[in-house]
Amino acid sequence: MNRRTFLQTLGGGVLALAQAGVGFARVSQQGRFVFILLRGGLDGLAALVPYGDPDYLALRAGFAYDASELAAVTDMFALAPGLSPLRAFWDRGELAALHAVAIPYRTRSHFDGQAVLETGLDRPLGASDGWLNRLLQVMDGQRAGVAIAAGTPRSMSGRFDVQTWSPTRLGIVDDVYLERLAALYRTDRALHGRFEAALQQQTLVGEEAMAGAGARRTGIVPLLQATAHIMRQDRAPNIAALDFSGWDTHANQGLAAGPLDRLLAQLADGLVAFRTEMESAWTDTTVVVMTEFGRTARPNGTRGTDHGTAGTAFVLGSRLARSVVVADWPGLSGAALFESRDLKPTLDTRAVLRSAVAGTFDLTAAQLDRALPGAASSAALARLMR
Repeated sequence: MNRRTFLQTLGGGVLALAQAGVGFARVSQQGRFVFILLRGGLDGLAALVPYGDPDYLALRAGFAYDASELAAVTDMFALAPGLSPLRAFWDRGELAALHAVAIPYRTRSHFDGQAVLETGLDRPLGASDGWLNRLLQVMDGQRAGVAIAAGTPRSMSGRFDVQTWSPTRLGIVDDVYLERLAALYRTDRALHGRFEAALQQQTLVGEEAMAGAGARRTGIVPLLQATAHIMRQDRAPNIAALDFSGWDTHANQGLAAGPLDRLLAQLADGLVAFRTEMESAWTDTTVVVMTEFGRTARPNGTRGTDHGTAGTAFVLGSRLARSVVVADWPGLSGAALFESRDLKPTLDTRAVLRSAVAGTFDLTAAQLDRALPGAASSAALARLMR
C-alpha cells in the first residue's frame, strides 16, 4: 500500500481513530445495505414528477416540468431530467420509486424530521441510538457497519461499535511520519488496533477511488465510489450510512438543468457509479435513499419551495421483485392537500425501511421490531422485495 496519501484520503484519520472499530470481521450475512439520507428536505414533486395528475400543471404553474424533459416510468410518474440515469435501473428491474412517503411525526423542523428518520421512532425524542445501530445489535453472527462521514450520524449511533471514514483532505504525510505514528500507537493496545484498522480501510478503498482529474473529494460520485470499494470486499461491513446536504431549496430551485436538477444529476451519477464499482457484490446489495420531509406543493415567491410533509424515496437493488412505483396517490387537488399546502402522506418511511431490510437480510419479525419499533407492515410493500 502506498501510505504517502493515507491521511490525505482517510478523512478524520488519526483524529477519528478513537471512535473507529478494530477492524471488519468476516460477516455471516450475505446481504449488504446502504442508507442514504438527503438532508434538507428534497422536493419529491420535482424528483418523481406526477406529470399525469390532472392538477399538476395548474398547481405548479410556471414551476412544472415540460413532459418532453422527463423520463417517464408510468403513465402517472416520471423521473426528473437529472435523475434520468436511474432509468437504466428501472429497465433492469432494480428501482422502486415511492411517493407520498413521510415520517410518522408531523413537523417542518429539519432537526425533528431527521431525528425521527434516523432513530426510526414515531417522535423526535425517546431513543439515543439510531435504527441502523439497533439493526446491527439484533442481527445474528458477525456483522459490521461503516458511516461515510466525518462523524457518526445518528442513524449509526448506539451500543454497537461502527467505523467512520471521511475523505477530508489533510495534506500529504510521508512514510517516515506514519512509521513513527505507528510506533507511538503500539504503546496502547486498543489504539494500535484501531490505527491498523484505519490502514486496512485505506487498503480497501484504494487510492484510485478518490483520484481523477478535477474530482471533488467531497462530491456525491467519489463518496459513493469509495463506499463501494469498502463494501465489495470479502472482509467488509455489510451496512453503510451516508448523507448529503443541500436539498433545502427555499429559493431559485429551478427546473431542468437548474440548481436542484443538477444536484439530482449528481445523485443519479453517484448511484450508477456505486453499482458499477460494486461489481459482483451488487447482486446482494440494497440501497435506500430518503429525506426527512417533502416540500410545499405550490412554489413560493422566491422561485423555491418551503418545508412540507410527504415526499419521495427510492429503493435500488437486484433483490427488488421488480421495478415499480409504490404510491397510494392522494392527488394534488386543493381538497386533497395536507393542511391545504403539502402532498398528503399515505406511506410511513418506517414501513419502507422494514420491507427493504427484510428483503436484504434473513431476520425474524422480532428482530425487525427491535430495529424499527412500531413499523407496521404495509400491504402496498408486501411484494416489494423477492
